[in-house]
Amino acid sequence: MSKKQLLVLIVVVLITSSLAGAVTLEIWQASSNEQLAIMKSFIEERFTPKTGISVNLSVIPGGDDQWNKVLLAMASNDTPDLAVIGSEWPLEFGIRGGLVDMREMFGEEYDKLFATAFPGLNESLTYYNTGFGLNSSFGQTLTYYRTDIFAENGWEVPATWDEARALLPKMQARDMNIGSGSWYLTPDWFGAYIFMWQHGIREVNEERTRTTWDTPEAIAAFTEFMELFTVHGIPLESVPFIEAISRGDYPFIVGISWGYSDITLGAPQLKGKWDICLIPGKKQPDGTINHAAYIGGNPYVMFKNSKHKEEAFEFLKWWLSTEVQREFADMVWNKLQIIYQPANMEAYNSVTFLPESHRRILNIQAEQSRAPLFALGLVVSRRNLTNAARAVVLTGADPKAELLKAAEISNDELARKQKEYARFIKGLIQE
Repeated sequence: MSKKQLLVLIVVVLITSSLAGAVTLEIWQASSNEQLAIMKSFIEERFTPKTGISVNLSVIPGGDDQWNKVLLAMASNDTPDLAVIGSEWPLEFGIRGGLVDMREMFGEEYDKLFATAFPGLNESLTYYNTGFGLNSSFGQTLTYYRTDIFAENGWEVPATWDEARALLPKMQARDMNIGSGSWYLTPDWFGAYIFMWQHGIREVNEERTRTTWDTPEAIAAFTEFMELFTVHGIPLESVPFIEAISRGDYPFIVGISWGYSDITLGAPQLKGKWDICLIPGKKQPDGTINHAAYIGGNPYVMFKNSKHKEEAFEFLKWWLSTEVQREFADMVWNKLQIIYQPANMEAYNSVTFLPESHRRILNIQAEQSRAPLFALGLVVSRRNLTNAARAVVLTGADPKAELLKAAEISNDELARKQKEYARFIKGLIQE
């Protein structure tokens, strides 16, 4: 064998050995194809050369399709290493035994990473001392309003629901109204939760065994929420956001943060004629205003079947870091004009694509917002709260009576789940 042939053989052996030891992570990512492409190039240029770990990204659908896909993958032992799933699902799947408890496996490193996200956002991942998820990005409630219409009419932007209710007759006299650009301000559990939070009450008790819907505070909050529709005449359905705010007949819309991209791209003629503000809140005894609203995360979970758990966590440490999340958020906006909101508080507070005034409002709203608490059976039971709200607005039913009925049915459901998962809960308590 010649020296040249020997050299070629050595190179081949080295390459083969290198490939044999290489790790490729499989990650299901909830995003658009365009955003996925940016993320892929970001990883290939920065993470893989640094660590030697390759990443294969695939788009995972949303909603029920996502739930079914993950459940089927767990049942067939055909899961990826990591996946981004719905904000309240890590605990549902973790309890089923399909996920890694990252707090148990990685300890302080997990806790440090967990603590970088907004506390309210993390509440949907908090259950005893488990660590089944890490938030990456989120969407939040946000209010949009037409600055030109408010200025022309001499209206003040309402900071509280009392001020909003006082403004409504003036708006309605001009064939205008307050609208909902999403489901957050329609007769649904989302809005009911928001009003409960602003009244200082959480949706379940501290033990996560019963709803709090039968308490005087919850009844007062629910009644106030219902009166927006039955007394003050705001629409029952969400309005088409871009069309409604462009026409001006809904110059004040409670929507979702994705609307920021929609209005920027879809209504360039409104440039300089709109702004954002905090959702109306409830004034507290000390004079402060509680602007609590819904916030929903996009958490990563790690599957028990993963053969590369250490490498997967290395990716999470890198990807969820302040510098990487800030750069990625700016890159997504600059290339797509899509708002990507990092769960990492420091990253979100330092993105450059947002005007300073908007960044401040978005951060304040995120800091005051909440994700729903997890309790066994509660995700399903929330339909009872929605049914109660719709019975009030559609049939004229009594808010208190309907809420008490919803609480009774839901508490029974939570009690059944407590029995079904008693052994698991006992294990968590002992830990």
